[in-house]
Amino acid sequence: MSQQFSNYIKIIGKGQKGGRSLTRQEAYESMKMVLSNQVTGDQRGAFLMLLRTREETPEEVIGFVDACRELLEPELANLTPTLDVGCYAGKRRQLPWYLLSIAVLANNGYTIMLHGAHEPGSGRLYASKALPALGLPEASNIADASDQMNEYGATYLDLSHLLPALNTLIKLREVFALRSCANTLARLLNPTSAPYCVQGVYHMHLDHKHCRVNESFPAFQALCFRGDGGDPEVNSERKTELYITRNGSTEEIILPELTDKMALKDTQMDVNDMLALWRGESTHLYGEQAIQATLVSYLILLENYDFAKANEVATQMWSQRNKTALPFGPK
Repeated sequence: MSQQFSNYIKIIGKGQKGGRSLTRQEAYESMKMVLSNQVTGDQRGAFLMLLRTREETPEEVIGFVDACRELLEPELANLTPTLDVGCYAGKRRQLPWYLLSIAVLANNGYTIMLHGAHEPGSGRLYASKALPALGLPEASNIADASDQMNEYGATYLDLSHLLPALNTLIKLREVFALRSCANTLARLLNPTSAPYCVQGVYHMHLDHKHCRVNESFPAFQALCFRGDGGDPEVNSERKTELYITRNGSTEEIILPELTDKMALKDTQMDVNDMLALWRGESTHLYGEQAIQATLVSYLILLENYDFAKANEVATQMWSQRNKTALPFGPK
C-alpha cells in the first residue's frame, strides 16, 4: 500500500468541508502512480470512484492527461497524422457513419489517426469492429500503424497498444458498473500530438470541460462537441454546438439542423448498409445527413472555413468519392 497515494485519496474524499480537488501537480503524480501500478486495487478503486461521484475538475483532468502522455510509447512519434480522432463511445442507435466522413478526408490527402477501446458486454458497435469491413484492418502495433498510415492515409490503433494501463482502467467498468475518468482521458489523449484533434462527448457540460483542458495545450487545435451516442459524429437532426479551441482560446460555432426528419433506431446495425450508401446503391435518411454534417464540422476545424464554405467543400468531396472502391484503401 502507498501512503503517499492514501494522502491523495484523503484530499478528495474527506467530505464537503474537509476535502478539496487536486492541483494539476497532485493530479499528475496520483494518476502516474495509478498507471504505473504503484497502488493497490483497493486504492485505485476508491480513487476513481471518489472522482466519479463528484466529477473531476478541469485542473485535475489536465494533470491526469499530463501523466498519460508521459507514459506513451516513444515510437508514436513516428506517426505524424494531420488529424487525431478518438472513437471510444461505440454506437447503439445508428451505425458509425462518421467513419465514412473520415474516409472522405483520407481520400482527399488528409492523414488520420483513429484510436479507441471497447467494453465487452456493452451491446455497442465500436469503430474497431466496423473499420475492417470498410477496408481498414486494425493495426496490431505502432510499426504496423505507421505503415498503414503511409499506405492508406489512415490507421486505427487500439488503446491497448497505445497505453495499456489506461485501457485497463476503462475495462474496470465491468467491476464498477460505472465509467471512470479514463474514458475522458482517452478522448483527450491525442497520442501522436497531431496538430488537429476531434473529441466527441455525450453528457451535458463535458464539452465545456474539454474546452478548458484543450486551452491548456495550445500545441494543437481541437474540436469538441456532443456527438451521437458520445462518438465524434454530428447528428444534425438538431443544432450542434461546435467548440473549437485554437491557440488557447475557444470559439463556439452553431451548426444548424440539416434535416427536419427524425430517424428511427437502426435495429439491424449492418455495416453493409454503409458500404451500399458509399457505392450509391441505396439511400439512408440518418446516414447521409450525419456524413455531411460531420464532414462539415471537421473541415471547419482543419481549414477554418465558415459553415457555407465547409458545406460546399463537403458536398463536393462526397460527390467525387470513388464509389467503386472500398471507403478506405491504398493511396
